[in-house]
Amino acid sequence: MRKAAAIIAVISAMAAMPLVAADIPDYVPTISVSGSAEVKVEPDTASFTITATFIEETSAEAMEKASAMIGSAIDILGSGFGVEDDDLTTAYISVAPEYRWVDDEQVLAGQKAVQRVDVKLRDLSLIGDVYTSLMALDGISVSDVSMDKSDKSAEYREARMAAVRDAYAEASAYAEAAGAKVGRVLSISDGSSYAAPLYRSANLMMAAAEAMPAKDAASYYAGDITVSASVSIIYEIIQ
Repeated sequence: MRKAAAIIAVISAMAAMPLVAADIPDYVPTISVSGSAEVKVEPDTASFTITATFIEETSAEAMEKASAMIGSAIDILGSGFGVEDDDLTTAYISVAPEYRWVDDEQVLAGQKAVQRVDVKLRDLSLIGDVYTSLMALDGISVSDVSMDKSDKSAEYREARMAAVRDAYAEASAYAEAAGAKVGRVLSISDGSSYAAPLYRSANLMMAAAEAMPAKDAASYYAGDITVSASVSIIYEIIQ
């Protein structure tokens, strides 16, 4: 019993002793850097929106005309250019009173119906012809085109790896200038990774399609998309 009490007393005394320098872990010098990279990607899809707008005396008449016009556009896309139903999405439908100002008074002009459909085109060489065909329909408006790639996972991975290499090169330059070397990776923080779609106007698409031979259309429309990535890394510095 006395032996156990003595052991407890020794442990309590050790716990109460102040830490000496040898007990404190060594300071680890570090360097914090960031890296970034961009990868160019060739698009394989083009997205745009078709909109039908009609103002008629009644809501039913306006909606009927808008629906018929959208139906005509979809027929052109399907039968003329092979666009499948999976690449067509109804984006917006509305019917509301339309007013106009006449002699400083708001007058009911009729009922306004709007239908909007998002379209994805997978053959970029057809863009100019698609625009020309759709814009020939009275009552249809076509938005500017946005080009993108369906699957950018490989490009994102490539950009992130390049960003890490960029960060290491930056850390190595600093370390070399300070007479040291880059050691272990202590932390990695992923920054922003994004791809900006490529936008082109409808008029530009139509003009290019008319001016360029069919064999050159695909090369014209295949612009570059930029996939970007950034990273922040903390390295140990070896003196």
